[in-house]
Amino acid sequence: MPEILRPTNPVPNYDNANVRSQPITPNDTHIQNVVDPSRVTRADQRTEQQQPGDAAQKLRYDSNFLTFVQRLKNAPDSAQAFIQLLGRGLQVSSGISEGLAAEMGQFLEYLQMDEGKLLDFLKGQLQSGSRFGGALFQALHTAFNRSGSEMLRTEILQFLRQYSDFSSTAHLEGRMVRTLYDMTQSLPSHWSSRLLDTAAQLENGVAAGDRQGNLRLLREQVFPLISNYVSQTHDHGRARGLLSMLTLDMVRYENGSEQEMVAAFRHLSGYGIFPGDMSKLSDEDILRLLKSTDYSKASLSDSFADHLTQLTARALGGEANMQTQEALRNIMLSILVNESVYMPLKHLLLPFQWEDKAVFSEMWVDPDEESGQGGQGKSSRILIKMDIEGLGAFDLLIDSSAGRTSMNVSCPETVAAHAGEVSRSLNGILERNGLKPGDIRVGPLRKPLNISDAFPKLFERVMTGVDVKV
Repeated sequence: MPEILRPTNPVPNYDNANVRSQPITPNDTHIQNVVDPSRVTRADQRTEQQQPGDAAQKLRYDSNFLTFVQRLKNAPDSAQAFIQLLGRGLQVSSGISEGLAAEMGQFLEYLQMDEGKLLDFLKGQLQSGSRFGGALFQALHTAFNRSGSEMLRTEILQFLRQYSDFSSTAHLEGRMVRTLYDMTQSLPSHWSSRLLDTAAQLENGVAAGDRQGNLRLLREQVFPLISNYVSQTHDHGRARGLLSMLTLDMVRYENGSEQEMVAAFRHLSGYGIFPGDMSKLSDEDILRLLKSTDYSKASLSDSFADHLTQLTARALGGEANMQTQEALRNIMLSILVNESVYMPLKHLLLPFQWEDKAVFSEMWVDPDEESGQGGQGKSSRILIKMDIEGLGAFDLLIDSSAGRTSMNVSCPETVAAHAGEVSRSLNGILERNGLKPGDIRVGPLRKPLNISDAFPKLFERVMTGVDVKV
């Protein structure tokens, strides 16, 4: 009787024992169709396994971080898009609605910078991009690194997740409301009319700050309604996908409840992690403390993100010409790529107008870069990429270690021609700000500096951690 797992009758003198006794080796030149398991290829000869050094040439499918590096390389040029948006080449009066032209004018006025405004803008972007900054989270960071208790480390991580979800409350509420209204656009009228009323109720509940009531509404009305729709119509398309997104947001919304977070904070304070006696604080005081972090304050006052989001939504909604839509689409795509993976670096976008020049600056900051001097101590490293309208692109690599600050400046040829003067000016700037100048180098920009070149140990740090994307 044939073996049921084989498509044909077994061949005489060919059994499993013979197969095992005659192993096939990938290096045998007489056999042409053997697959090397260490180098799995596709029909188009593209390898699925790559090393970190291959990231610049090929897409790696088993690493979110290396995929991110490749996407970053292929992403639209956000610098040129911002220069186009901020520069004189984009006429807001041509092919743009009157309301959008006024909003774009406000956005451009907001980005008009002098020295004081630029400093405040930079501080605000740093603080709004550092969710776990400040003395409170520094105490948690220290306790996590010093503790030998896995239970304590797990509880610290759980509290940080709760704080992250709590501090994202406004974002989660807004997205859940938008998701419900998007669902109404993908359902037949009989179903969408019922969901439309529920979406309005959720919007009112968000305005009233009724977290528990909003959760009940989602559990008792939205989920049964969409589940019934899917089961009756067998529609596994957009509505079901939106329900999955809503489920994830609802879980985070519930995890970030004030009561759970206060309880977790009190539990951690029992370990003596925080300075002072936290047991005397009321629940209201604890919430006030967690809401008054630098991140929370900066997030509330970060009008740059709000301006850009509203501007993009209106432009892509048809109120702008194709030139403006393309510039804003490229900007948003670049931002989404940059935020698509966990990166142990702080990343800032700093577009602004200085006098009559449009400037786009992108900053990557590593406050814990290991020192290259025998591995002793820590140093800070900053990569600044800048594009100035009418002048060109700059790469600035700044290292601060052993009490000295060194700079490697790659700039356009017209600027590099005055390298000595630029170097002296940079020395003076460092000294005026209380920093001791180190090695200052100024030269022409031959090739843009990659992130992995500026931070050579980045691959090692990411690949030995949790390889995730969001």
